Amino acid sequence: MNPPPATPPLPPPSPRRIVAATHRSHRSGGLLKLLVAVTCLLVLAAYIGQRKPKHADTASTTAEETVAATPTTATILKPQGGTPPPAAPRDARFSVSGDGQVLRIDGDVGLRFATDLNAALAAHPSLQRIIITSGGGYAGPGLEAARQISRRNLIVRVRSHCASMCVGLWAAAAARELEPDAVIGLHQWRAPCATLPPEEHRECEYTVQFLTQHDAAYDAWLRSAGFNAHLLALQETTSADDIALLTAPQLWDNGVDFTAVDAEGRRMSREQVRAFLGRSHDGAGHG
Repeated sequence: MNPPPATPPLPPPSPRRIVAATHRSHRSGGLLKLLVAVTCLLVLAAYIGQRKPKHADTASTTAEETVAATPTTATILKPQGGTPPPAAPRDARFSVSGDGQVLRIDGDVGLRFATDLNAALAAHPSLQRIIITSGGGYAGPGLEAARQISRRNLIVRVRSHCASMCVGLWAAAAARELEPDAVIGLHQWRAPCATLPPEEHRECEYTVQFLTQHDAAYDAWLRSAGFNAHLLALQETTSADDIALLTAPQLWDNGVDFTAVDAEGRRMSREQVRAFLGRSHDGAGHG
């Protein structure tokens, strides 16, 4: 199959503070603490593709809770030491299960993402499911990959985290799965052209003209997955420097259509997910 067009993709936004949306219930305190733990995991996993894994263990964060008169309360985690310059996403790692039915993707939506996905689908026609962990990346390859996922009626399962462009991949799937401790991250898009070298700066400015088209396609995928007006507004109003994190219960409360499954793919009820999150919080509190 032919690779995607050579039009330079939008650069990813700069490294972000993390805004974790909380569940509206008597369990919200526990979920807030769980989200703090989850965001630490995201930093260790080179969250959003802006930090190299070998340096991730040096990152530290502080938490500040703010309460707003809206359906969502936010916990803001701010990286200490200022914001480093944006780094280009690395190409994700692709691996296929022995039976050829499951594709595991770890890492950024890089320049080769759609090409590598195409190659995996061509080499494994029986492929049915993608299990992904990603902080997002480039819009162009991401949207092409989302179209491939939709055409093949693939199931997409999120493990650990899926943010930014990755959410479009998840939303475009024929069926969506989410492991109980995984989170979905939303934020605005921004092309930091001024931060790039002169030759890349010119390409970035040229590519920005496609931003409107990208926003329309991304919004359409989210709507098709059941993201309601509140979540769409959250995506549109969350700064590109931040990330609004959503847990499985919050996604259900806002109408998103997905199935919760454990690491082995066994289906979990909403009650089981909430119990799992409660146990995770209790274990973290007594560790």
